[in-house]
Amino acid sequence: MNKKSPNPSKVTRVGKLVKLLDESKSVAVVDYTGLKVSQATDLRQQIKTAGGEMKVEKNTLFKIALGPLSNQLTNNQLTGLSAFIFAKTDEIAPLKALADFKKKNSVLAFKLGVYNDKILSAVEIENLANTPNLEASLAKLLFLLNYNTARLVRTLNAIAKKS
Repeated sequence: MNKKSPNPSKVTRVGKLVKLLDESKSVAVVDYTGLKVSQATDLRQQIKTAGGEMKVEKNTLFKIALGPLSNQLTNNQLTGLSAFIFAKTDEIAPLKALADFKKKNSVLAFKLGVYNDKILSAVEIENLANTPNLEASLAKLLFLLNYNTARLVRTLNAIAKKS
């Protein structure tokens, strides 16, 4: 039985995907059917500005690059045309850029995601993409802490004036 050796170019492409997966804090997989070239160029730029990288690659090569994580995939999660968004510097910023682009253009659909060595469903990765960034979360936390502290001080002052 003569076993065919893998195509060297595909081995190189899988190697690049493995490297990107190792360097990334999160990954989103989207169906980009219907995306125009100008939109794809704009989306790539927005993702790059947010600290990410967008790759269009074969689903089977991505599955191979996932290694043991690919066992968590269901049969219909990774089919059709796929673009892979690798978040390199911030887990959420490139995904937010993707979600914002999706809202404005109505052409992309989340398929799945990878975060903390776990495969996320389309809903989970979209929820991650829609979480506020760190600065907004900190600002909200500080506002709530300040607001509640101010209420406490007013209440204590009112009690002190009554006595």
